[in-house]
Amino acid sequence: MSDMGIYVFSGTGNTYRCAAALQEKLAGYGEDAQIHRIEEENGAPLEKDLVLCYPVHGFNAPRIMIRFCKRLRNGTGNIWFLKTSGEPLRLNDSSSAQLARILKRKGYKVKGEFHYVMPYNMIFRHSDEMASLMWRTAQERVPDAARQIAEGKGRPAKPGAASKTMAGLCRIEHGFFPVNGRLFRVDSKHCIKCMKCVKDCPVSNIRYEDGRFRFGGNCTGCTRCSFGCPAGAIHIGILDFMRVNGPYDFEADPEKAVPGRYCRKAYEQYFSAGAETESK
Repeated sequence: MSDMGIYVFSGTGNTYRCAAALQEKLAGYGEDAQIHRIEEENGAPLEKDLVLCYPVHGFNAPRIMIRFCKRLRNGTGNIWFLKTSGEPLRLNDSSSAQLARILKRKGYKVKGEFHYVMPYNMIFRHSDEMASLMWRTAQERVPDAARQIAEGKGRPAKPGAASKTMAGLCRIEHGFFPVNGRLFRVDSKHCIKCMKCVKDCPVSNIRYEDGRFRFGGNCTGCTRCSFGCPAGAIHIGILDFMRVNGPYDFEADPEKAVPGRYCRKAYEQYFSAGAETESK
């Protein structure tokens, strides 16, 4: 068995896509790293070194990832973080800080993290061309991450005061989502009773009983249910105005991507850096 494992929480598939690309590149260095989804009832990892992959939720790691790290047994291995977010802002730099504190207390060595921008599954919908460009840029950057991990190296995040403050303020969402999750509802006029939401919920928060969908108090805010609903029938409580539904076409032409006014400069810098990485 390999001494390295890749443990992934991916709400709507973007983080898993990046983790799979990393797994493929690590294989080129002789690392047979297996991917494990953390929503499955994982026992204690058998691998010494771990790559923990997650989507940024409100400038923090999602609650499900924090719980996973708290359950980990003590260890002496190396840890890397792979994270995805919808925007390339430095405000995301503190998202792994809470995880790092937990893991260091358990004896792990946090080596570094890798941040990839992938399309939003909440807030607003990127164009398919933007989604494709984000994915291409992530693929350009993943080989460097694989090399660093294979060499036991990494670049630790260096969060500034602004990112620390924002992460601290937004950590309230860990308590907010279980409450807001109870406010989710299914539009019976559009629901096709495919039960995809019930089957796919990573925290088993959705039940179908007595002819009704019921939402519990364990929502982690991943929006897998609403994003993946083939009928667009799930409303996400107070945050329904931010709802995004349906998969992106990652085969769209990335050359036609045009960043909008929102964070335009940050996106342009991020994509430019990705192209530079590819040319090395």
